[in-house]
Amino acid sequence: MEILNATNIYWFTSAGLLIGFIIGLIIGNEGMSVTANIIWGAVGANIMGMIGIWMGFGDGLWFMFISLWPFLFLFNVFHQHHIEDLTGEMEHPVKIIRK
Repeated sequence: MEILNATNIYWFTSAGLLIGFIIGLIIGNEGMSVTANIIWGAVGANIMGMIGIWMGFGDGLWFMFISLWPFLFLFNVFHQHHIEDLTGEMEHPVKIIRK
């Protein structure tokens, strides 16, 4: 049975940084920034790797790799900002006419 050691944490963090960078480039300006994706990639990779080791999926690296993509995707989906939201230039689609 695999245990959590410094080597596993290194590989989880390295893979998380890489996956966070790739997701940040794919998502662009629609979700979190590239820097936030890199940080959450490293954090999420360690969490998912620990879960993988705890559940007994080998050394946890494969489970971390498979589960980190949806983890970061969901973080970006629920953090979307459009340019209209940021600049405050939103127009409401319903025009209210008072009589």
